[in-house]
Amino acid sequence: MFWGIAILIICIVMGLPIYVGLLGAGLYILLIVQQIPIDMVITGLYDGVAKFTLTAVPFFLLAGSFMEKSSFADRLVKSFTPWLVKVRGGIPIAAILANELFGAMSGSAPAAAGTIGRVMFPVVSKSNSEKFALGMFASAGALAIVMPPSINMILFATATNASIGALFLAGVVPAIIIGVCLCSYIWFVSKPAGQDVKFDLKYAAKMTLKGLPVLILPVIVLGGIYKGAFTPTEAGAVSAVYAFLLPFLFYKELKPPVIKECIKDTTKLTGQIFILIAASTVFSQALAMAQVPEMLKQALNGLSPLMFLMLLNVILIIVGCFFDPTSAVLVLAPVVAPVAASLGIDLLHLGIVFTVNLAIGMFTPPFGLNLYVIQSIFKRRLEDIARAVPPFFVVFIIALIIITYFPQLYLWLPKMSMVQ
Repeated sequence: MFWGIAILIICIVMGLPIYVGLLGAGLYILLIVQQIPIDMVITGLYDGVAKFTLTAVPFFLLAGSFMEKSSFADRLVKSFTPWLVKVRGGIPIAAILANELFGAMSGSAPAAAGTIGRVMFPVVSKSNSEKFALGMFASAGALAIVMPPSINMILFATATNASIGALFLAGVVPAIIIGVCLCSYIWFVSKPAGQDVKFDLKYAAKMTLKGLPVLILPVIVLGGIYKGAFTPTEAGAVSAVYAFLLPFLFYKELKPPVIKECIKDTTKLTGQIFILIAASTVFSQALAMAQVPEMLKQALNGLSPLMFLMLLNVILIIVGCFFDPTSAVLVLAPVVAPVAASLGIDLLHLGIVFTVNLAIGMFTPPFGLNLYVIQSIFKRRLEDIARAVPPFFVVFIIALIIITYFPQLYLWLPKMSMVQ
């Protein structure tokens, strides 16, 4: 067992792809230590990705790619920004709402940070400051991981046999809680709207009407799941088709070269994720064979659920600083879930805690992906972006505490639905 973990750490230190370390460590434990037949290991690799629910991943990735290459974000922002011009901090609050809704359509934090950031960075920098805008867009993009449909929720559900639909529904309220906390902070630190700013009801209604075809996509996806019209996997297909047809047929924005690029990017990213899923499945099987979950149960036997969740938050925030959310979910969720179950913690509650923690990891130094997305788009120094993040980090932590210790705020929704 020791040498298996050592192999994983050595691979990470050497800068190798994490799936190489996971596969190497898993193969060592299974083949050398446990002496499992190699054909069983190969079967495990296949079984890790041969799950119908995982077909939702490329669908949502493709939908996000189509949205990123079209005017979805611009129409989304313009549909409700005019309503907030007289509100204190109205422009950055509009950016938060745009991130929430874009996340509800794509499930991709980098896509949300980059796409909404491109549209709103200049106006937010003008209304507040450039430092404020850098920190806000780097952190607000992480809302896309929490707001369903979330790819990380799909991966957590796959790794722990949780219901994807129930996890989606459980994620709606936490995303709103984080959004409310961010909007409250923005209102507090922003200046009042100027007297020269006028609210135009006719213009606001016109822009909302023009953006209505974009705004109804989250309603279709989440409403369809809630009402049982389609499964979460089918919702991914619906989202991809809608995200293609709307800009292609009605807005005339998606040309053949762009469509080809979207499909190419989605195929590449899907391959990367599925390789990681297969490798993490072997590693998780190795840990299970080595009785690691049982050892953790015994080690944490005297711990209360409250203390366990506190410890888990600390560990996940640290892990999120160094690992991407996909890797962290696939490696840790299968190990932690049995321990949480033994303490009476609901699996959906655990999934939301995982998701919010790893969303925070998207914008924490040194390896938060959103930091590099913002750096590449706006050509600012990484140090400047990292210095702009701390106030928003604190806001996310406050929201995380609420979400962690008051699960009744959001678990009622999946329990009321027919999703099991």
